[in-house]
Amino acid sequence: MLELGILKTWDADTHKAGVQLVGSLTTYLDNIAVATNIAPQAMVLYNYVLVAIPGGNPRDACVVASWPAGSSGGGGGVTDHGELTGLGDDDHSQYLNTARHDVVARHPLSVLDSAVCSETEADSKITTHKGDASAHHTKTTDASELTSGELPTARLAANIKNASLTFIIDGGGSAITTGQKGHLEIPFAGTIKQVTMLADASGSIVVDIWKDTYANFPPTDADSITAAAPPTISSAQKSQDATLTGWTTAIAAGDILAFNVDSCTTIKRVTISLKVERS
Repeated sequence: MLELGILKTWDADTHKAGVQLVGSLTTYLDNIAVATNIAPQAMVLYNYVLVAIPGGNPRDACVVASWPAGSSGGGGGVTDHGELTGLGDDDHSQYLNTARHDVVARHPLSVLDSAVCSETEADSKITTHKGDASAHHTKTTDASELTSGELPTARLAANIKNASLTFIIDGGGSAITTGQKGHLEIPFAGTIKQVTMLADASGSIVVDIWKDTYANFPPTDADSITAAAPPTISSAQKSQDATLTGWTTAIAAGDILAFNVDSCTTIKRVTISLKVERS
């Protein structure tokens, strides 16, 4: 599989990089290989990069291309306005230019020409215009578009309320063992709506999720949020639960999640994805 990412770190000595995958708040690939045909000077931080992940295994990931963010790929192109060609061409006859800008006919007040308008007449026209309410724009709000007091940023936030929190447990080529496998900080408040589990092969696994504040870190088994319904794959390769019976689904900004494997058979790698609706 191929994934689009942003280059966050680059080590020219080891020819390895750290990449944040685009569209994910939490998926970060650290210390991954970079194709040897990519010149070191092309590895500019915050470039877009194309990452190949054979079999979906992040341990085998490799950067295979790099190009500047905002370009169509591959770099190049004019970056200095002065190097553009055709600046003097008149390619848009529908727009006014020096030759087509008839000051007298279009803007009689823009330049005082005594043959058109004296200074006294100009002052009078400006005063008349200022006093004519119908000549001015009035800010209006369409209630069907924005609610009272709503800012454009609020509307934008409403369109990106859903987030996916991803945690990968890798047994390093062997069946995953039991016990704690790591932690995840949640930087925003929200509500868990669904849990999805994707395994490398058919098998069985149960993973409990514990939650506590940063001040009380680390979470313990007493902080489990999954009640009697922890994320489970049973003799299969995947599972999904949107019911979350008995779960504590509320998350506060800054909460820490811990992932603890209660049991596992056969499965060597599993991805746990939590769908969260931002508050």
